[in-house]
Amino acid sequence: MFRFAIKDCYEGKFLTKVIDRFKLNEVPKYKELEKYYRVQNKILSRTMDGNKPNNKLAHGFARYISNMATSYFIGKPIKYETEDEEYKELLSKELKNNYIHKINYDVSKEASKKGIGFYLLFLDEGGNIRIKKYDAEEIIPIYSPNLGEFLEGCIRIWEERDIDGVLIAEYAALYDKENITTYKRTSSAGTYQAVDIERHMFSDIPVIVVWNNEEMAGDYETIIPLINAYDKAQSDTGNDMEYFSDAYLCIVGASELVEGSGTGEGEEDNKKAADLRKDKLLYLDEKGQAYWLTKNVNDAAGENYKDRIYKDIFFLSQVPALSDESFAGNLTGVAIKYKLIGLEELAIMKQNSFEAAQKKLVKLVTEYINLRYNKNFDPEIVQQKYERNFIANEAEMITNARNLENIVSRDTQLQMLPANIVPDSRKELEKIQKEMMESERLPYVDEI
Repeated sequence: MFRFAIKDCYEGKFLTKVIDRFKLNEVPKYKELEKYYRVQNKILSRTMDGNKPNNKLAHGFARYISNMATSYFIGKPIKYETEDEEYKELLSKELKNNYIHKINYDVSKEASKKGIGFYLLFLDEGGNIRIKKYDAEEIIPIYSPNLGEFLEGCIRIWEERDIDGVLIAEYAALYDKENITTYKRTSSAGTYQAVDIERHMFSDIPVIVVWNNEEMAGDYETIIPLINAYDKAQSDTGNDMEYFSDAYLCIVGASELVEGSGTGEGEEDNKKAADLRKDKLLYLDEKGQAYWLTKNVNDAAGENYKDRIYKDIFFLSQVPALSDESFAGNLTGVAIKYKLIGLEELAIMKQNSFEAAQKKLVKLVTEYINLRYNKNFDPEIVQQKYERNFIANEAEMITNARNLENIVSRDTQLQMLPANIVPDSRKELEKIQKEMMESERLPYVDEI
């Protein structure tokens, strides 16, 4: 984290120092984590001496862990609930116009991979609010050195290159609570100079930071050594198999069969060796021997070692291997939740950070709505509802809801049912009331 007053960044030399330090210390780490997500693991750069077999088996554990953790946490879209129907409709409209569900997923996945992700809000040429996701290596958050450690500003960095990839210029946009100041330098050794300043028209910094956890660590960042160890073990197993395929045939007491042995005419020697390879028959006298020269491999020890690493990867990442036999069978909802308790704890940590980010997002979008439509909506009344994305035992959920008859309200019962059965409990109650009125031939009252 960078902690200092944002006013220090207005000076070009200080801004240059911050960006250069970020590129030196943080960007390489982010790029390395991205490589593992793309299954470009360290094993792919391994070299071997001579003509030895060199299998390079890279495994996509990082991709699996990040995708699984993100999909479980936010695979089902966040619901933005408020009793003010007009407010809810306008808010949903602006969020849907920005494909908020996809952006939420992408930002969460970026944080899962690298420990941090970003939203950036801006107004387009038509005055419409736009929300965009940015990668960890593209934005530098600046926090206050005071006890509150609130966000003081953000620096967005990018490059301009020609068609051949030659650097033309580097840019930096400094966002504070009022303005966007753009800086430029024409060489990586130069100093950034301010070239433009404009208002961003938001009441707060239009950059929203999402931490994956308090340590700003990715979901697979701490288990990369285990991934490397598993890649190496599997690759070495492949090498051993190749060594076995390339084993030498040793022939004792039959030198006349060996090509170029000098025991006979050259062409005759070659013919005997070729016949041996073709006919797969070998005639030896009573003193002759033939055997394969192979490397003795302790398969059991090797497989136990790989199994241990495999289990440690999923145990320490808190993401279960769903192909495991322990997930087979018709498990109850409680049994499934116990098996996913590590993943649930991971999702809770993500949600704690995500809720704060979403609160700021709703606040900025609501202020835009109030300004555009001359309204006075209060973003504090919006409730965020998160639903975990896993296969539930629907029959069990229906039974549990039915068992609460005359104990809780009908609305609470309906909320306990899966979203694919009852997407909106209030609308479902309206349908129930209307059906009751129609069955009794009474006029329908549009109230609950």
